[in-house]
Amino acid sequence: MESCKCHDSVMISHERFIKLSSNSSTTVHRMKPHEYMKEIFLAFKKRDGKKLRKLNESILREASLVYSKKFYWLAVIAYVLSKILGKPRFMERKYYEHMNRMQSDLEKLANCQAECTEEEFQQHFTKLVSSIKSIEAQDQRFLTDLLTKGKLKVAATLYAQGISLGTASEITGIEKQEILSYAGHTMMFDRIREERGLKDRMAALRRLLEG
Repeated sequence: MESCKCHDSVMISHERFIKLSSNSSTTVHRMKPHEYMKEIFLAFKKRDGKKLRKLNESILREASLVYSKKFYWLAVIAYVLSKILGKPRFMERKYYEHMNRMQSDLEKLANCQAECTEEEFQQHFTKLVSSIKSIEAQDQRFLTDLLTKGKLKVAATLYAQGISLGTASEITGIEKQEILSYAGHTMMFDRIREERGLKDRMAALRRLLEG
């Protein structure tokens, strides 16, 4: 009888896990970097800033479980593009050329992701960065470089999610003290700690079930 109860308990836990995985916003997305890049391109093409913000969150969740510089850079790209689309003035005619240039660079990067060499990927990425910087140069109301701010926010988020401070600093080039200061100023640790509890339990159960 005891063994029956135990089996029932395991089955119930498994069913609850499946239900939580399908309904919870903390579900880990198992997309590959090139698939995320495609989604980023399509979202920007549609000028869908909300979708880009969601992609940024999904990529960060993935990056907290799988160490990858590509996930880090994808998170930065999604964040920066969402901030650009969040400014109505960038939809004005005078920015058309800059926006179309970014879209073209994004498309090349998306098409290159799965097949091109690391050198080719870096070339496309560098062109995209130049396009982003060029649109910022046209608007001096940006007091902080978008890419720098994006790198800092992503680095602080990854650190708050459990990646070591040294690793977060190394892959981003952001000083440790800057990361600590940003995370503390935005109360990031408190917010992520609350979100993390259920996510950690689900991730542990997922590894057990898949193992």
